[in-house]
Amino acid sequence: MQFDDLDLNLLRVFDIMMRERSVTRTAERLGRTQSAISHSLGRLRMLFRDDLFTRDGSVMCPTPRAVELLSEISGALSTIRSSIDRHQMFDPASTRRNFRVGLTDYHAMVFVPGLLREFARQAPHATLNIIPANGIEILNAIHLRQVDCALTGASIRDDPRVARIELGQDRLLCAVWSGSAIAMHGLTLDAYLAASHLQISADGVSSGLADIALKAAGLKRNIVATISNYLILPWVLRGTEFITHCGDGILHILDDASEVKVVAPPLKIENVSTSLLLQHHMATDPGMIWLTQVISQIYDGSQKTKVEIMKAQVL
Repeated sequence: MQFDDLDLNLLRVFDIMMRERSVTRTAERLGRTQSAISHSLGRLRMLFRDDLFTRDGSVMCPTPRAVELLSEISGALSTIRSSIDRHQMFDPASTRRNFRVGLTDYHAMVFVPGLLREFARQAPHATLNIIPANGIEILNAIHLRQVDCALTGASIRDDPRVARIELGQDRLLCAVWSGSAIAMHGLTLDAYLAASHLQISADGVSSGLADIALKAAGLKRNIVATISNYLILPWVLRGTEFITHCGDGILHILDDASEVKVVAPPLKIENVSTSLLLQHHMATDPGMIWLTQVISQIYDGSQKTKVEIMKAQVL
């Protein structure tokens, strides 16, 4: 097969397959039959002289060659799409596009309700997938087109292929059981150092900003366990004297039933920066411009609400 004989729709099949990892879902996305997609994969394999995708159960896993080709093919298609879109108006009210947003469990808890409501209001015919994305997995998910963008508070290395939009900062607070001695009597530095701590880390291993601040002061806390997500926090803290750290965004979802109380830490700890990451060539895509604006507006609104809650609680 020569370039002049190439059907550019084959590249769309490749691009969607890299996102969906399924012949069935790729066929549904492109409005074609599964046999047509399988035929297209056969032509792609002939063109690139590589299997491109191998089946592992129900998942079509990309080969190293497919991963290598992704950024170039995806970038080329994005350039073509942007050239066309510049002469058309993206209309969220009528689009049937699928968007995928990668979120940590922390941002999912505090961000998803507002995002779903606003997305459904502005783009009633579009679909939204929320994909778990933690730590270095976030960059991989963006590079492999598993997500269109990702919201993270983690310290992610700079990557020339990835655009970063700084949304704001979260203050790091201490969370305890509302019936604990700390909740009743306050948190001093001595009590903080004497307490048993839970570390929340996406990979279940990494240390946090609190440990960096303590080390700078020549101090160390007593970490008795590390958990990987925030979702189980109320049940883990209940009935204990444990202390853990969490971003102040969690204030949005805490109520009396959670039995979680947040208090200011007895030492200065750096804020956590929240960033939106996406591939550079997608930063000019009209649909992604709209989505990033929606996300930014929701984040700004949550920040204002959070400030009012913090004032009321004198944190």
